[in-house]
Amino acid sequence: MKVRRRCFVNESVRNLSLKKEKEKKMKKIITIICAFMLAATLASCSKQDSNETELELVTTLDQAILMLSTGKCDAIALDGTTAENYVAQSDGQFAMSGVNFDLSIYGDYEGNVVIAKKGETSLIDAVNLCIGAATANDYYTLWTAIAKMQSGTEDEDAIAIVGDTPVFSDAPIDESYLYLLDTEGLKKPELDLSKADGLLKEILDKGFMLVGTSPDYPPNEFITEDAVIYGSEMMLAKYVCDCLGVSLKIETMDFNAVLTAVDTGKVDIAFSGFGWKEDRAEAFELSIGYTGDDKVSYHTLVVPAGEEDNYQSLQDFVGKHIVAQASSLQQMYVEDQILTLEGN
Repeated sequence: MKVRRRCFVNESVRNLSLKKEKEKKMKKIITIICAFMLAATLASCSKQDSNETELELVTTLDQAILMLSTGKCDAIALDGTTAENYVAQSDGQFAMSGVNFDLSIYGDYEGNVVIAKKGETSLIDAVNLCIGAATANDYYTLWTAIAKMQSGTEDEDAIAIVGDTPVFSDAPIDESYLYLLDTEGLKKPELDLSKADGLLKEILDKGFMLVGTSPDYPPNEFITEDAVIYGSEMMLAKYVCDCLGVSLKIETMDFNAVLTAVDTGKVDIAFSGFGWKEDRAEAFELSIGYTGDDKVSYHTLVVPAGEEDNYQSLQDFVGKHIVAQASSLQQMYVEDQILTLEGN
């Protein structure tokens, strides 16, 4: 009996010990969980207290427009012409903030540029002559005005520039892209293509130039509800091709894929609303700059209508949720001029 009693007692002691050990482990687990919850709460409070600006990058501007229209962001960073276009088409939903980025810190701003693969200087030299002729004869100004009206922007200056010129061509909408631009009668530069080399020679030999673009940037390039591509840069691309004596082919893609397509040879050249950036100039061949109007080029932020008076300077965007297209100039401007401000 004594042996049995001793075994019973030992078993009870062991069970009690195991129970205490389990309780100890459970308390430790609860302590860890509470610590994590406290840390998360403090982190959340810290973020709210610091009033940090959130920059969200999107693949297409259509995504950005949808976010602003549904209240999922506070502002979109855009170039001025595109901002005016989206505001005009928003049915009163959007407004210009009136606050612009400082472009002077980046040197002389010369408008958009065409981009080719590094080393293809022969191609860019020929393109530069075409761009020079298009701007010198005010063709690109006219094309920009037409593109604004094609995209639905009621711009008084554009209407005055277009005058009696048809906004939409009667030409068939096909792969000839004659509906974009008929260059018959337009002045063209004198090009000596007898010594063409590299990619330019390949383009001349195959008889067409494949242009890469992201058609979500009106009035530069955009697609209508009828799935037809238009835009001032598409007209410029057609003009360049006609000057070279080759056909135009267009490959559409996301904006952040365009430069990769140029670099890998998927397309010959890019007409896609690109501005000059140091890293682009180092990695690619950039054309001379071009702009479609007499206004000083500017980049700004678009906000919901009725909130524009809340913004008097870039400092007022600290703590806001800003959207920009990935790999765009506007991404750089927000990072350089808003995310570096006090309060972030």
